[in-house]
Amino acid sequence: MRAVGITRTGGPEVLEVLDLPEPDAADRLVIKTAATAVNPVDLATRSGQIPTSLPAVLGWDLAGTVAHAPAGSGFRTGDRVLAMTAQLGTGVGSMAEYVAFDPKYVAHVPDGVPLTDAATLPLAGVTATQLLRSTPDRHGKRILLIGAQGGVGGHLAARLLDEESARTDLLVRPADRSAWQERRSGRPADGAVLTDLAQIESRAYDIVIDAGGAPDLFEAVRPQGAFLTITPFSAPDPASRPDVAYTLISVELDRDDLVSVADTAAGGAGPRQETTVLPFEEAAEAHRRLERGGFRGKLVLVP
Repeated sequence: MRAVGITRTGGPEVLEVLDLPEPDAADRLVIKTAATAVNPVDLATRSGQIPTSLPAVLGWDLAGTVAHAPAGSGFRTGDRVLAMTAQLGTGVGSMAEYVAFDPKYVAHVPDGVPLTDAATLPLAGVTATQLLRSTPDRHGKRILLIGAQGGVGGHLAARLLDEESARTDLLVRPADRSAWQERRSGRPADGAVLTDLAQIESRAYDIVIDAGGAPDLFEAVRPQGAFLTITPFSAPDPASRPDVAYTLISVELDRDDLVSVADTAAGGAGPRQETTVLPFEEAAEAHRRLERGGFRGKLVLVP
């Protein structure tokens, strides 16, 4: 089978379409991959910023159909499914024609959700779900969300803008301001769409959620407030503000969270993102586009 992977670290040029044996089923669910999303963690793994054993198949997200279902798994051959393989922890990369994975971490794709869209949901959606679960009580609080235009940020914004009890400001790229102004229209949350760090007051927010990598905005948190981030390589020094509760979110495999994200997407309450689809052979181009920055939506590779 074909798989997108690396035998050495470096720039996008080190990506290869590898020829590998199909995975052994054993007691695992075998998924025939229809689509797999490209995420920042894939870029960090490919470049060597995040160490991994080599050779490695990349990828955390996938959607496809069941090719083999072990007895008692709750799945049948042909079922449409999605999964987050957490490649760095499990050693299972999603960018392969067939992926064998523990069925307890796999969920059905709801009717009406295309598989190319479903593939964009797991890592971003589950991270956002777990981050919000770690956020302190938001009732009556002033909140700043950094990076609403990103994958995780989009899921967070969709949830936060539906909360009437808090005021949520969004910090986005200038090119995304008008789109987010439109998305805010008619939503209950009060707040502003900001595009410049100079617009942000020092120590003005009860909670700052960083989904974009802006450690300097640690200073935007009020004393006794909270700062949560998903960007370990672009994070503030917690010791510089002992009066602030600091949390670095590391996503964990959780089927219930995956099901919740899929159901939210099926109900139309999730983020609205454009999906750009490329073949496995153009994985390097997908990495280049994401690495350049300014890319909107999600990049998806298909076998």
